[in-house]
Amino acid sequence: MKQTWLVTGGTGYLGVHVAAALGATVAGRRQGLGLFTPALAEALAHHQVIVHLAAHVAKAPEAAADCFEVNSDGTRWLCAQLTEQHVLLLASTKDVYGAHADHYPAVPESCPTTLRGQNAYAWSKWLAEEYARFYASQRGFRLCVLRLSTMFAPPTPGNPGGLVSRFADAIRRGQPLTLRWQGRQVRDVLPVTELVRVLRACAALSDAHDTFNETFNIGGGPDYAYSLVELAQRIGRACGRTPVLHLTDVEPAPDDQRHYVSDLSKAGARLGWKPDFDVEAVLKWA
Repeated sequence: MKQTWLVTGGTGYLGVHVAAALGATVAGRRQGLGLFTPALAEALAHHQVIVHLAAHVAKAPEAAADCFEVNSDGTRWLCAQLTEQHVLLLASTKDVYGAHADHYPAVPESCPTTLRGQNAYAWSKWLAEEYARFYASQRGFRLCVLRLSTMFAPPTPGNPGGLVSRFADAIRRGQPLTLRWQGRQVRDVLPVTELVRVLRACAALSDAHDTFNETFNIGGGPDYAYSLVELAQRIGRACGRTPVLHLTDVEPAPDDQRHYVSDLSKAGARLGWKPDFDVEAVLKWA
């Protein structure tokens, strides 16, 4: 089958850019192609590579039920529609590692995912991974799980974005940023353009391996890792504004990793991918 792409969550913060770059079919509720719908089941049958970005990203305790419905059961439902003709590229999250990640200079895929500070959102994504692995073994589709670190993209209508976008919006508006722990938390950042390169590499590798089933940590890695203070300062330089920082000694929440940097060794070896971008240039459009 000729490689055809479908992106669930294709009207979301990352999905808009991913779908446009890949020339993919956009699937989402706005198109009548939401999870659990017959229309999406029909669309899946006519596409080969499924990029599953649709998710409920909310970490408050009261969001637990919605997280499990969309992230866990939604992934289970989607996987049940797939066959051996399909490749599933499943977007997961660094949050599955919880506080285990704090003990690694760079986090490998072998980092434990047992309970250590994770919230319901993280568990719903971990369960989504397990459903995907189960169904891949039962139904024969090829699978790649991508545990994403701090991704960012240009803003689009109705999509407020994540950490980098929140910082950029506040800095442009001259609003203060309150950072816990004196802003010492560390994150590695990656623009959506690099994520597209990863998706293409995963699809190409899956074409060459009938039993493709891999998990990769994907982020900026050590070359693009910054404390939150440094990240705010870099965004400020890119935007031509001086960030207004309010630094406190308040400890990060238990589900808020203190240090997360992706170990990209496996992605480099298997996918031939290494992030390569001008951080100051891409932060201008965050």
